[in-house]
Amino acid sequence: MEEQQQQNYSDLVNQEVSQQNKPIKWEVEGKMPQTRVGQMKKEAVYIFWFEFLGTFMLTFSIYASNNNLFVFSCAYGMLILVAQNQKCSFNPAITTVLSGNDKGLWVSVAIASQFGGAFLASMLGFFCFKNYVNDVPYLSQTSIEEYFAVIIGEILGSLILTAGFLFQYDDLMDFTSDRLEHSIIISGLYGVGRTLSYVAKSSLNPAIAMGLVFFECCKDGHWARFWNLWIYTGLPFVGAFISLTLIRILYKDCYEKQIKAGLKY
Repeated sequence: MEEQQQQNYSDLVNQEVSQQNKPIKWEVEGKMPQTRVGQMKKEAVYIFWFEFLGTFMLTFSIYASNNNLFVFSCAYGMLILVAQNQKCSFNPAITTVLSGNDKGLWVSVAIASQFGGAFLASMLGFFCFKNYVNDVPYLSQTSIEEYFAVIIGEILGSLILTAGFLFQYDDLMDFTSDRLEHSIIISGLYGVGRTLSYVAKSSLNPAIAMGLVFFECCKDGHWARFWNLWIYTGLPFVGAFISLTLIRILYKDCYEKQIKAGLKY
Protein backbone atom coordinates (compact mmCIF):
# COMPACT_ATOMS: atom_id res chain seq x y z
CA MET A 1 0.00 0.00 0.00
CA GLU A 2 2.80 2.38 0.93
CA GLU A 3 4.66 1.56 -2.29
CA GLN A 4 1.52 2.25 -4.33
CA GLN A 5 1.06 5.67 -2.69
CA GLN A 6 4.72 6.51 -3.29
CA GLN A 7 4.32 5.51 -6.94
CA ASN A 8 1.28 7.77 -7.28
CA TYR A 9 3.24 10.72 -5.91
CA SER A 10 6.14 9.92 -8.22
CA ASP A 11 3.77 9.90 -11.19
CA LEU A 12 2.48 13.34 -10.19
CA VAL A 13 6.02 14.66 -9.95
CA ASN A 14 6.94 13.23 -13.36
CA GLN A 15 3.83 14.76 -14.86
CA GLU A 16 4.69 18.17 -13.42
CA VAL A 17 8.28 17.95 -14.66
CA SER A 18 7.16 16.98 -18.14
CA GLN A 19 4.84 19.99 -18.23
CA GLN A 20 7.66 22.30 -17.20
CA ASN A 21 9.91 20.90 -19.93
CA LYS A 22 7.46 21.47 -22.76
CA PRO A 23 8.92 23.40 -25.72
CA ILE A 24 8.29 27.12 -25.87
CA LYS A 25 5.22 27.91 -27.97
CA TRP A 26 5.44 30.22 -30.96
CA GLU A 27 3.35 33.33 -31.29
CA VAL A 28 0.74 32.98 -34.02
CA GLU A 29 0.90 36.54 -35.29
CA GLY A 30 4.52 37.53 -34.83
CA LYS A 31 6.09 34.21 -35.83
CA MET A 32 8.56 34.74 -33.00
CA PRO A 33 9.25 32.43 -30.05
CA GLN A 34 7.56 33.42 -26.80
CA THR A 35 10.30 33.87 -24.22
CA ARG A 36 9.85 33.26 -20.50
CA VAL A 37 9.95 37.00 -19.89
CA GLY A 38 7.17 37.42 -22.43
CA GLN A 39 5.18 34.69 -20.74
CA MET A 40 5.57 36.41 -17.37
CA LYS A 41 4.44 39.74 -18.81
CA LYS A 42 1.47 38.14 -20.51
CA GLU A 43 0.49 36.35 -17.31
CA ALA A 44 0.86 39.57 -15.32
CA VAL A 45 -1.49 41.36 -17.74
CA TYR A 46 -4.07 38.59 -17.43
CA ILE A 47 -3.82 38.63 -13.65
CA PHE A 48 -4.16 42.41 -13.56
CA TRP A 49 -7.31 42.51 -15.66
CA PHE A 50 -9.05 39.57 -14.01
CA GLU A 51 -8.28 40.70 -10.46
CA PHE A 52 -8.93 44.37 -11.21
CA LEU A 53 -12.22 43.89 -13.06
CA GLY A 54 -13.38 41.13 -10.71
CA THR A 55 -12.82 43.18 -7.56
CA PHE A 56 -14.32 46.22 -9.28
CA MET A 57 -17.51 44.31 -10.11
CA LEU A 58 -17.75 42.81 -6.62
CA THR A 59 -17.41 46.21 -4.98
CA PHE A 60 -19.89 47.81 -7.35
CA SER A 61 -22.39 45.00 -6.67
CA ILE A 62 -22.41 46.04 -3.01
CA TYR A 63 -23.60 49.50 -4.00
CA ALA A 64 -26.02 48.25 -6.66
CA SER A 65 -27.63 45.65 -4.36
CA ASN A 66 -27.45 47.72 -1.17
CA ASN A 67 -25.04 45.16 0.31
CA ASN A 68 -27.35 42.21 -0.28
CA LEU A 69 -25.71 38.94 0.79
CA PHE A 70 -27.38 36.75 -1.83
CA VAL A 71 -26.51 39.06 -4.72
CA PHE A 72 -22.90 39.43 -3.62
CA SER A 73 -22.49 35.66 -3.12
CA CYS A 74 -23.88 34.94 -6.59
CA ALA A 75 -21.64 37.60 -8.13
CA TYR A 76 -18.64 36.12 -6.35
CA GLY A 77 -19.44 32.64 -7.61
CA MET A 78 -19.91 33.80 -11.21
CA LEU A 79 -16.63 35.71 -11.22
CA ILE A 80 -14.79 32.70 -9.80
CA LEU A 81 -16.39 30.59 -12.54
CA VAL A 82 -15.23 32.79 -15.43
CA ALA A 83 -11.77 33.57 -14.01
CA GLN A 84 -9.10 32.10 -16.27
CA ASN A 85 -6.36 32.13 -13.65
CA GLN A 86 -7.05 29.37 -11.13
CA LYS A 87 -5.84 31.41 -8.18
CA CYS A 88 -8.07 34.43 -8.75
CA SER A 89 -9.76 35.16 -5.44
CA PHE A 90 -10.36 38.94 -5.68
CA ASN A 91 -9.28 39.08 -2.03
CA PRO A 92 -5.81 40.22 -0.85
CA ALA A 93 -5.85 38.03 2.27
CA ILE A 94 -6.68 34.85 0.34
CA THR A 95 -4.26 35.75 -2.46
CA THR A 96 -1.45 36.09 0.08
CA VAL A 97 -2.18 32.67 1.58
CA LEU A 98 -2.56 30.99 -1.81
CA SER A 99 0.66 32.51 -3.14
CA GLY A 100 2.81 29.81 -1.52
CA ASN A 101 5.93 29.39 -3.63
CA ASP A 102 4.78 31.78 -6.36
CA LYS A 103 7.07 34.61 -7.29
CA GLY A 104 6.51 38.09 -5.90
CA LEU A 105 5.44 39.47 -9.29
CA TRP A 106 2.22 37.45 -9.35
CA VAL A 107 1.31 38.34 -5.76
CA SER A 108 2.18 42.03 -6.14
CA VAL A 109 0.22 42.46 -9.36
CA ALA A 110 -2.81 40.60 -7.98
CA ILE A 111 -3.02 42.52 -4.70
CA ALA A 112 -2.39 45.90 -6.34
CA SER A 113 -5.11 45.12 -8.89
CA GLN A 114 -7.57 44.16 -6.16
CA PHE A 115 -7.06 47.37 -4.21
CA GLY A 116 -7.18 49.42 -7.41
CA GLY A 117 -10.41 47.83 -8.60
CA ALA A 118 -12.09 48.21 -5.21
CA PHE A 119 -11.02 51.84 -4.88
CA LEU A 120 -12.26 52.78 -8.35
CA ALA A 121 -15.60 51.03 -7.83
CA SER A 122 -16.03 52.71 -4.44
CA MET A 123 -15.33 56.10 -5.98
CA LEU A 124 -17.84 55.42 -8.76
CA GLY A 125 -20.42 54.27 -6.22
CA PHE A 126 -19.75 57.37 -4.16
CA PHE A 127 -20.84 59.56 -7.07
CA CYS A 128 -23.62 57.34 -8.47
CA PHE A 129 -25.38 55.98 -5.37
CA LYS A 130 -26.07 58.91 -3.10
CA ASN A 131 -28.62 57.03 -0.99
CA TYR A 132 -26.38 54.06 -0.16
CA VAL A 133 -25.57 53.77 3.55
CA ASN A 134 -22.59 51.70 4.64
CA ASP A 135 -23.49 49.38 7.52
CA VAL A 136 -19.97 49.31 8.96
CA PRO A 137 -20.48 50.24 12.64
CA TYR A 138 -18.84 53.19 14.32
CA LEU A 139 -16.53 52.46 17.21
CA SER A 140 -18.33 54.99 19.42
CA GLN A 141 -21.74 53.54 18.54
CA THR A 142 -20.90 49.89 19.15
CA SER A 143 -21.26 48.11 22.50
CA ILE A 144 -18.41 45.98 23.81
CA GLU A 145 -20.37 42.79 23.07
CA GLU A 146 -21.01 43.79 19.46
CA TYR A 147 -17.43 44.95 19.11
CA PHE A 148 -16.07 41.52 20.01
CA ALA A 149 -18.75 39.89 17.85
CA VAL A 150 -17.45 41.89 14.89
CA ILE A 151 -13.86 40.80 15.56
CA ILE A 152 -14.71 37.11 16.04
CA GLY A 153 -17.06 37.12 13.06
CA GLU A 154 -14.44 38.67 10.80
CA ILE A 155 -11.83 36.08 11.78
CA LEU A 156 -14.15 33.07 11.56
CA GLY A 157 -15.70 34.21 8.30
CA SER A 158 -12.29 34.70 6.69
CA LEU A 159 -11.10 31.38 8.11
CA ILE A 160 -13.99 29.45 6.52
CA LEU A 161 -13.72 31.19 3.15
CA THR A 162 -9.95 30.71 3.00
CA ALA A 163 -10.29 27.03 3.93
CA GLY A 164 -12.50 26.53 0.89
CA PHE A 165 -9.87 28.03 -1.41
CA LEU A 166 -7.05 26.05 0.21
CA PHE A 167 -8.85 22.75 -0.21
CA GLN A 168 -9.99 23.52 -3.73
CA TYR A 169 -6.55 24.54 -4.96
CA ASP A 170 -4.84 21.48 -3.55
CA ASP A 171 -4.53 18.73 -6.16
CA LEU A 172 -4.95 15.96 -3.61
CA MET A 173 -7.48 17.44 -1.17
CA ASP A 174 -9.87 19.32 -3.45
CA PHE A 175 -13.59 18.59 -3.23
CA THR A 176 -14.10 18.75 -6.98
CA SER A 177 -12.23 19.69 -10.14
CA ASP A 178 -15.34 20.92 -11.95
CA ARG A 179 -15.28 24.71 -12.38
CA LEU A 180 -19.02 25.15 -11.85
CA GLU A 181 -19.05 23.06 -8.69
CA HIS A 182 -15.97 24.94 -7.50
CA SER A 183 -17.70 28.30 -7.93
CA ILE A 184 -20.78 27.02 -6.09
CA ILE A 185 -18.65 25.81 -3.18
CA ILE A 186 -16.81 29.12 -2.87
CA SER A 187 -20.04 31.09 -3.17
CA GLY A 188 -21.69 28.97 -0.47
CA LEU A 189 -18.73 29.25 1.89
CA TYR A 190 -18.72 33.00 1.44
CA GLY A 191 -22.38 33.08 2.41
CA VAL A 192 -21.60 31.08 5.56
CA GLY A 193 -18.64 33.28 6.45
CA ARG A 194 -20.57 36.46 5.82
CA THR A 195 -23.43 35.21 8.01
CA LEU A 196 -20.99 34.85 10.91
CA SER A 197 -20.10 38.54 10.55
CA TYR A 198 -23.75 39.62 10.50
CA VAL A 199 -23.14 42.38 13.06
CA ALA A 200 -20.86 44.30 10.71
CA LYS A 201 -22.18 42.89 7.41
CA SER A 202 -18.57 42.73 6.32
CA SER A 203 -17.34 41.74 2.88
CA LEU A 204 -14.43 39.75 4.42
CA ASN A 205 -12.25 41.59 1.91
CA PRO A 206 -9.58 44.15 2.95
CA ALA A 207 -9.54 45.87 -0.45
CA ILE A 208 -13.31 46.35 -0.61
CA ALA A 209 -13.48 47.41 3.04
CA MET A 210 -10.85 50.10 2.57
CA GLY A 211 -12.56 51.58 -0.47
CA LEU A 212 -16.04 51.55 1.07
CA VAL A 213 -15.01 52.99 4.42
CA PHE A 214 -12.88 55.75 2.92
CA PHE A 215 -15.57 57.09 0.61
CA GLU A 216 -18.33 56.70 3.18
CA CYS A 217 -16.25 58.80 5.57
CA CYS A 218 -15.87 61.38 2.81
CA LYS A 219 -19.61 61.26 2.24
CA ASP A 220 -20.98 61.73 5.75
CA GLY A 221 -17.94 63.12 7.56
CA HIS A 222 -18.04 60.47 10.31
CA TRP A 223 -14.33 59.76 10.34
CA ALA A 224 -14.74 57.85 13.61
CA ARG A 225 -15.67 54.92 11.39
CA PHE A 226 -12.15 55.01 9.98
CA TRP A 227 -10.75 53.81 13.31
CA ASN A 228 -12.56 50.52 12.77
CA LEU A 229 -10.73 49.95 9.50
CA TRP A 230 -8.06 47.79 11.16
CA ILE A 231 -10.76 45.19 11.82
CA TYR A 232 -11.81 44.92 8.20
CA THR A 233 -8.36 45.19 6.62
CA GLY A 234 -6.19 43.31 9.13
CA LEU A 235 -8.35 40.55 10.60
CA PRO A 236 -9.10 38.86 7.25
CA PHE A 237 -5.35 38.21 7.00
CA VAL A 238 -5.40 36.81 10.55
CA GLY A 239 -8.29 34.49 9.72
CA ALA A 240 -6.64 33.41 6.46
CA PHE A 241 -3.34 32.48 8.12
CA ILE A 242 -5.12 30.70 10.98
CA SER A 243 -6.97 28.67 8.37
CA LEU A 244 -3.70 27.79 6.62
CA THR A 245 -2.07 26.80 9.91
CA LEU A 246 -4.98 24.61 11.03
CA ILE A 247 -5.19 22.80 7.69
CA ARG A 248 -1.46 22.12 7.66
CA ILE A 249 -1.64 20.75 11.20
CA LEU A 250 -4.72 18.59 10.57
CA TYR A 251 -3.40 17.32 7.23
CA LYS A 252 0.25 17.17 8.22
CA ASP A 253 0.83 13.71 6.73
CA CYS A 254 -0.62 14.75 3.39
CA TYR A 255 1.58 17.86 3.22
CA GLU A 256 4.68 15.89 4.18
CA LYS A 257 4.06 13.38 1.42
CA GLN A 258 3.61 16.18 -1.11
CA ILE A 259 6.86 17.78 0.07
CA LYS A 260 8.74 14.49 -0.30
CA ALA A 261 7.29 14.07 -3.77
CA GLY A 262 8.43 17.57 -4.72
CA LEU A 263 4.91 18.96 -5.16
CA LYS A 264 5.31 21.46 -2.31
CA TYR A 265 8.24 23.19 -0.66
